[in-house]
Amino acid sequence: MYRDDPLDDEEELRAILGNEAVEALVGARDDLAGDPVEVALDTLRVLQGWVEDDAAGRWFHRPQGRLDDRTPVVALVDGEFDEVLDAARAWAAANG
Repeated sequence: MYRDDPLDDEEELRAILGNEAVEALVGARDDLAGDPVEVALDTLRVLQGWVEDDAAGRWFHRPQGRLDDRTPVVALVDGEFDEVLDAARAWAAANG
């Protein structure tokens, strides 16, 4: 997905997820098949279509059964991009 201003997107992530979570995403391994920050933004956009930002932010920090009881932030750092997006879609549909 093309973004007009990646810095604004990262700032939005920081406002919703917190600095520590975004720093973990930024500092993820270089050998991943994608960028955890970009996938976190895509995931946030999915959630924002269904729930308020505060609920979306809490979702990123709660262990999720669909992610083997890891938080979405940890799963993204681990490179589990499709799994996080699928978990977000399922959660949003159930909670929206």
